[in-house]
Amino acid sequence: MFSLKLNVKKKTKYMAIGDTLRDLQLEDGKGIISHVNEYIYLGVRINKNGNHEPESNDRINRGRAAITKLNSILRDRDVTPKTKAHIYHAVVKSTITYAAETACLKAKRWQN
Repeated sequence: MFSLKLNVKKKTKYMAIGDTLRDLQLEDGKGIISHVNEYIYLGVRINKNGNHEPESNDRINRGRAAITKLNSILRDRDVTPKTKAHIYHAVVKSTITYAAETACLKAKRWQN
């Protein structure tokens, strides 16, 4: 009736938090699903330790890169502060806060 086809050669991987590192052998020898320590799902890096710090650091660095690219616009005196705020919220803030609702922040991150 229904069937599920997996692309075990290229795309299908699995990760288990706190599990030992081993590949899964499918029944009837139809393939092996590889184990990974981290992967990117919907643009967010997830690792097997549940540590969000590398992802948070990446987001902050992407925000800094966005500000660097927008410096000429943000420093331009002909651009109104309201327009600059709209640009900041649309480009920089959205880059930094993407998927932030799923991340756990440690106390040291709040201090920075």
